[in-house]
Amino acid sequence: MENSEILLHQLFQTVRIITKGLNKKLEPHGIYGSEWSIITTLKEKGSMTQGALASYLNIEPPAVSKSLVRLEQKGLIMRIPGADKREKKVTLSQEAVDQCFIWKEIVGHHRNAILNNLSEEKQKELTMLLKTIFQNAQQYEK
Repeated sequence: MENSEILLHQLFQTVRIITKGLNKKLEPHGIYGSEWSIITTLKEKGSMTQGALASYLNIEPPAVSKSLVRLEQKGLIMRIPGADKREKKVTLSQEAVDQCFIWKEIVGHHRNAILNNLSEEKQKELTMLLKTIFQNAQQYEK
């Protein structure tokens, strides 16, 4: 196996196990990691359209749509009219805002546990390497 193949396989496996672990921690609190990504984005960025959310999170629109339906059913988001009659903005409900502290704490504990043995310097180095891979992937897609 080539080094590049080993690297990308390890990257995929790492993302999968992180996602699985986060889902396991969040599930008793009624949400999943994919939903947390949307919630935290809306909390930080404010209301946005479904398309803008998909673009910002780099997630396929149908996957975002599916998560938004679940979040709406749980009463954690609302869709409000935008500037254009056809446009709806997604915003957090008060219930989601109230729960964010608990979810953020769970995510923080999970993050600290999986990064436990990496120094700040190693974390910064890894972040830079992953950003380079991400940018290369974006360029390749164009």
